[in-house]
Amino acid sequence: MGRFSFFVLLALVDFFLECSHFCWCASATSTIGCIEAERLALQDFRDSLTGNLNQLSSWTGQDCCNWEGVGCNNSTGQVIKLDLRNLQVYRDSSGYVIEVSNRLKAKAVNPSLLKLTYLEHLDLSWNDFMGSPIPIFLGSIQRLRYLNLSNARFNGVVPQQLGNLSKLHALDLSSGPSEYDFQLSVRNLQWLSHISSLRRLDLSWVNLSAAFDLAQVLNKLPFLVHLRLSSCGLDDHVSQFHDYVNSMFLEHFDISVNALQGPIPGVIKHMSELKVLDLSANVFNSTIPLWLANLTNLVHLNLGFNNLTGEIPRALGNLTSLVVLDLSFNSLEGGIPGSLWNLCSLKVLDLANNRLNETISEPYKTISGCTGNGLEKLSLRWNQVRSPLSDWFSRFVNLKILDLANNSIYGPIPASFGRLSNLRMLDLSHNSLNGTVPESFGQLSMLEKLLMSSNLLQGNISKVHFANLSRLEELDIGFNSLALKVNSDWVPPFQLNYINMRSCIIGPQFPAWLQTQKRVITLYLSNTSISDVLPQWFPKMKFSYLDLSFNQIRGRLPAFLKPDTLYMNLYLSSNKFEGPLPIFPSILNRLDLTDNLISGWIPEDIGNMTPTLDNLLLSGNQISGPIPNSLCKINTLRVLDLSKNRLYGDIPDCWSNFKILVVLDFSANNLSGFIPTSFGNATSLQSLHLENNSLQGELPLSLRNCTGMIIFDVGENKLSGSVPRWIEESMLHLEILRLRSNMFDGIVPLEICQLAELQVLDLAHNNLSGIIPPCFGNLRGMISGNGTSRIGIYKWSTTYGENMVQFMKGKELEYTKTLKYLINMDLSVNKLTGTIPEELTNLTGLRGLNLSNNHLKGNMPAMIGNIRFLESMDFSRNQLSGSIPQSMSALTSLSHLNLSYNKLSGRIPSGNQLQTLDDPSIYIGNSQLCGFPLSKCVSPEPPQADNEGKEEGNGPGIEWLYIFMSAGYVTGLWGVLGVMMYKKNWRDAYFKFVDDIKEKTISGFKEKVATPNRRSRTRSNHTEWSW
Repeated sequence: MGRFSFFVLLALVDFFLECSHFCWCASATSTIGCIEAERLALQDFRDSLTGNLNQLSSWTGQDCCNWEGVGCNNSTGQVIKLDLRNLQVYRDSSGYVIEVSNRLKAKAVNPSLLKLTYLEHLDLSWNDFMGSPIPIFLGSIQRLRYLNLSNARFNGVVPQQLGNLSKLHALDLSSGPSEYDFQLSVRNLQWLSHISSLRRLDLSWVNLSAAFDLAQVLNKLPFLVHLRLSSCGLDDHVSQFHDYVNSMFLEHFDISVNALQGPIPGVIKHMSELKVLDLSANVFNSTIPLWLANLTNLVHLNLGFNNLTGEIPRALGNLTSLVVLDLSFNSLEGGIPGSLWNLCSLKVLDLANNRLNETISEPYKTISGCTGNGLEKLSLRWNQVRSPLSDWFSRFVNLKILDLANNSIYGPIPASFGRLSNLRMLDLSHNSLNGTVPESFGQLSMLEKLLMSSNLLQGNISKVHFANLSRLEELDIGFNSLALKVNSDWVPPFQLNYINMRSCIIGPQFPAWLQTQKRVITLYLSNTSISDVLPQWFPKMKFSYLDLSFNQIRGRLPAFLKPDTLYMNLYLSSNKFEGPLPIFPSILNRLDLTDNLISGWIPEDIGNMTPTLDNLLLSGNQISGPIPNSLCKINTLRVLDLSKNRLYGDIPDCWSNFKILVVLDFSANNLSGFIPTSFGNATSLQSLHLENNSLQGELPLSLRNCTGMIIFDVGENKLSGSVPRWIEESMLHLEILRLRSNMFDGIVPLEICQLAELQVLDLAHNNLSGIIPPCFGNLRGMISGNGTSRIGIYKWSTTYGENMVQFMKGKELEYTKTLKYLINMDLSVNKLTGTIPEELTNLTGLRGLNLSNNHLKGNMPAMIGNIRFLESMDFSRNQLSGSIPQSMSALTSLSHLNLSYNKLSGRIPSGNQLQTLDDPSIYIGNSQLCGFPLSKCVSPEPPQADNEGKEEGNGPGIEWLYIFMSAGYVTGLWGVLGVMMYKKNWRDAYFKFVDDIKEKTISGFKEKVATPNRRSRTRSNHTEWSW
């Protein structure tokens, strides 16, 4: 108690000193002007600055007390305040800094400030001191009470001399992400303990990872009211806060963005005066403690971006002063306590990105009668709420933001939502809402964003729905069954900058009302049933993002105007655009013209025309000519797809600077020559498609540098040489290897067995010889599939789709979206010999196995039925013998089978899926087979083939072995019998031995029958029955 009284006494003394100081200043009248020495010091300081000096334009004349940002003592004329804070700081709607302009700049703080010996207030925040350190001399201005150097781009270690500022009440050295290139740090915080008068301390973004004395120092600052330590690297110092006990006056406590772990620190329960508590963006993993409800002065509580679990405590309804409650981005479950709806002061309730899964309960009425009256923002985005969209939401008459996106909310949208007259944003997207859109939406005159995409809404949208939406800026109704029905002369009351109507019915005519939208920069009209030509005014609109894909828009492809943004994306695929490629704006970032009727050559100067292209997709057109060399100037490309055109000539060998290229697809053209060695410099390549051309030569050794390769397809060319062994050591993540229809020779290298993620191996139609490596049975990607397959997952492209042709089920099939699930091995039409390795039956994930048209011999693998997901199997045109394994009947997914033209024999297995394969051609060319669907077997035992039981290729040797064995037996037998015929004593001894054995056997049997034991009696019936 004594200690508390001491602190109260100190506070009162300090308070009266402050009052006397300010009263003295206020009551005094100015008797003299600026002191000359201080005026000259300020001029020196001004002369050291560069940048925007407009705010110092008043720094002229003799009386510096009248200069902008300068404050003087009214009695003495001494400068006591220098406030050069930059006010040109612009933030977005979430409060994040997006731009800072008009900074004052200097390479260091001019020491002329030392001459301002009576200075009490110094603010240099939001200017630019270019990474210089905080000057040590500031610690000598000992009258300072307020020092703000925040966001001024200082760098290095905070000088300990600041601890000499014993009168300091406010110290702000904070920074933020906008100043990411510079950061202050400390070696320890002992210097802070000398400033016991501090009320406000902000060290946000200062690196405190070396400050192991944090709690010890904070306990020596008993008058702290405001403490911010956000983004200070305190991840392993959470235990220190348990020792922070001297915090009775603390009203603002912010330790956000520090990766602090464990439960929420219990020491906070003693901060009874807290008004602002921000623990967001840490790794707290406890439940929400009930004692938080005892901090009844709380106005702002932010626990977002943690790993908090359990339910939201009902007791939080006791925080009657609460204005902001943010519990977003946690793992909270259950429902929303009804008590929260009755917090009369609550304006922001953010519960986004949790696991809330209960029906939203209706608020109950209280004595206060303020149910949700003050609520301005409600976000339940990204939860698991399964509930109808209740009519009582319309009671929240002050709502400005209602975000219910990405839940399982169902049912119709209540018409009463039209009464939410203050609503600025309504987001109902990605739910299961059905019915029509209420016409009452047209009364939401304050609405700026209307987002309803990806629901089950249907019906018409008319001009009534937009009648009073003059403030609307974003409209998102895509992926519904809605039809926009407006007259061709309709003039909307709004000016939109974002429009998404994907998969709605807008056509067949192109919407004329778009001509009135002068601000639109993002337009999604894909799959909207438009079958028209583009009007002449449309390309003159300055789009940053335009998607007209999957329509039937026809006519020549126009030239689009350059937008007033940093980039431009055009998605025009799957239409009927024709003619040559026009001139595109230089800031074009992505161009997708896949599946159109574009013709002519790729412009020779495309590299100069679009130097910053990221995605270029021209697949499926009628483009001809060679690949221009200037294309190699666009080394910003990540995805380049020129497939399925009429390109010819050699591929330019100029790819050395393509360090970020991920996908290269030149397939299905008429390209010739050799594969460029410079492809090996594109070390980020993940997908390389060169199939279906006329390329020749060997695979260049430089490709071994492409260590991230996932898909390697060079099929249908004229490539030769052996299958390279370096694939194993260089392309460890390969999932698809397709060398089909080339002229590769030699053996199948064992190194392929090391490709653990391989899912498709297609070496068909080559000149490969030797055996099938038994180690193929270890290909992990073909055993259980690759659960983390990266096929087709390219974060740098939203529209490129992988595709590949495979010979499956007796025909060519093109795989696109399902390619990542395909597991196939095709070694057909080669010169492979030996037997089919039994180890292949380990590949239980295989969907297709084709070994046809080789020289394979021996039996089929006995456990072939282990490949339980097999859908297509072709062993035809080999020299396989023996019977078809009975385990084949276990292949319940098999829909295509070909065993024709082998030497198989015996009965065809029956049962399960095999009964549906009733085409006799499956087994044609195996004369010794019988059973369904061939002729019935004539005997219970299947007919034996002439070579049954013989080893393949050893017939003559086996016959001679039997001859010699018979001759040996006959010779040995007559050798014994001949001696007995000529030696009487041998003959008598032999027959006496036989008679003795006979007598002993008969007598033993009779004795056993005459005296049976108990066990034999109990089993007599069984013995009799067995006989």
